[in-house]
Amino acid sequence: MALSDRIPIPPSNTFNANLSSCPESTMLQRFGKPGPLTRDCSPPTGPFRKRLKGPFNAGPFRVTGLDFAVASLAVVFKDVQDANPALFAEVHTAGMLCCRAKRSDPNQFSNHSWGTAIDIFFGSDVVPMGVPETHRGNLLLAPFFNKHGWYWGAGFSRGSVDSMHFELAKETILTIPAQGPGAAVPSA
Repeated sequence: MALSDRIPIPPSNTFNANLSSCPESTMLQRFGKPGPLTRDCSPPTGPFRKRLKGPFNAGPFRVTGLDFAVASLAVVFKDVQDANPALFAEVHTAGMLCCRAKRSDPNQFSNHSWGTAIDIFFGSDVVPMGVPETHRGNLLLAPFFNKHGWYWGAGFSRGSVDSMHFELAKETILTIPAQGPGAAVPSA
């Protein structure tokens, strides 16, 4: 069984326990408008960009994102590397910071716009949004992300299901200081 095998997403009550997706309204309240609302990636222009860190070595790859998010991601992948080196060795990212609209709603910012979400895949192809399947590797990664306060996009409803997407959960976002460089970040 390969980590890139596509398998059905398990029942939603088996992951994301006590975690919820962070709505745009919370992100705007905490960090302000990230930049222009565009279909494709555009540079961030909001004041939160002072909090961006990167390119940052998060373990298996380098990322740019909100200081707290990239530090948390490094802790997630340290846990993965310690517990499952083969999983760690095969993970890829399709990106983290990307100021743009949600693919499912062109009138709202994606959480990628603040660098608090990351797309993860295995093999050479991604599982498209809206397909109720996931790479076996993402199913194995989900508990590591959930443990550190990340919500797995496999829990999005119907056509918005996005099994490659992991984002800081609303519950985690609300613990992050809204303003200022040097805000607290998770330790390894």
